[in-house]
Amino acid sequence: MRKSNTVRSGGHRPPRQGQRAFTLLELLVVVGLIAGLAAVLITGLPGGGPAAALQAGQATVANLVTSARLKAAATGRHSRVLVANDPAVPERFLHELVLQLARTPGANPPEWETLQTVTLPAGIFVLPATLGSPAGLVTDPAQWRRVSEPGEELASGVFRNQQVVVALPGEVAARNWTGLCFTPNGTLAPLAGGLPPRGLLVLAAGGIRAPGSYASGESPVRLAQPDAVRGLVLSAYGVPALLSERSAF
Repeated sequence: MRKSNTVRSGGHRPPRQGQRAFTLLELLVVVGLIAGLAAVLITGLPGGGPAAALQAGQATVANLVTSARLKAAATGRHSRVLVANDPAVPERFLHELVLQLARTPGANPPEWETLQTVTLPAGIFVLPATLGSPAGLVTDPAQWRRVSEPGEELASGVFRNQQVVVALPGEVAARNWTGLCFTPNGTLAPLAGGLPPRGLLVLAAGGIRAPGSYASGESPVRLAQPDAVRGLVLSAYGVPALLSERSAF
């Protein structure tokens, strides 16, 4: 008697020959698309206020980091995400991010192509590696401490020792940038020598200080709410995980 091909309720049919599971790269693509869609939807909500803007900023950064990893894996070249870190340009400081791809393979590519430039929602900024440089970024550093490690600053430790001075394509002046670099394997690489970074990437709400209200060399941005933060944590493998409340840091 011929066996029935009917699958009973609650069971599952084994994969047919020729079928395959999703690869890690495909799953990462899906994650990137979801993050990008979330950013678009959240940003588009009317009257969302600072909380919605912070959530949109987190989704934007997560999407950019995921895109950088995918670009590196797909092309076999290093990629990097740069964060504007030059106080001489207030409108870009800690607020503008750039996705770049190396033009040639290798660990120290001499030239980079800019694939995307992103501006975070108004009033949202990426925290640097330390809150004391430049001075004036926060009014009371004692309030900006990590919950899990009170002796540590609530700052983007993943940017520690990750600084470069470069001019973007089409620009004459070289500016200070911090950021992340990815290998073709998707792991984190040093941005400019040293050991690969890992740790927190933090976003917070704030505002641009009025001209003349701060000294030369001080931060043109003032962060306002240490209890309203979001961000990511990145392992040495470069995989981002979202941190969406103060107690997660």
